[in-house]
Amino acid sequence: MVTCSACSMINWKKLVIAIPITAIVNMFLLYGLFMNPMSQQIIFSESLGQSPKLVAVWTQIDPVPQAMSLIPALIITPVIFSFFFAVLYDSIPGHSKIKKGLAYAIILWGTIAVFFELFTPLGLFGEPLHLLAYELGLWFIGMIVASMVLSLIYSPKQIVNEQ
Repeated sequence: MVTCSACSMINWKKLVIAIPITAIVNMFLLYGLFMNPMSQQIIFSESLGQSPKLVAVWTQIDPVPQAMSLIPALIITPVIFSFFFAVLYDSIPGHSKIKKGLAYAIILWGTIAVFFELFTPLGLFGEPLHLLAYELGLWFIGMIVASMVLSLIYSPKQIVNEQ
């Protein structure tokens, strides 16, 4: 039987509150950062050296991704990273909510965004490095805000020593 020793420290009430708020913030923020007209013009600009293959996948090759197809990832991912924030809370660097939120954002950015951007846009589509850096910057902003929201809402259970 597998047990989770950290699960006994999880404040499930706070986590249940934090998850939907974090998911909504994450969804609107990342969608807004990446799908606004200015970002779209930059990201899909062949004049800035964008890979025609990446542009074709997003604009021409059927089925063309729709906004609705992004929603599951934008909602499910924060559920998962919120749970892991609660499980790993004591191990996340920092003593304040702000420092823990910032540290967790950097962890998420390094594991989620950097992996995705290096694997798909760069590795599969040949996206140029300056556009990759722009997108990683958008991811960083999104991860900072979502992690801060999560950190400010969530707090672990307090253990009372009974003697």
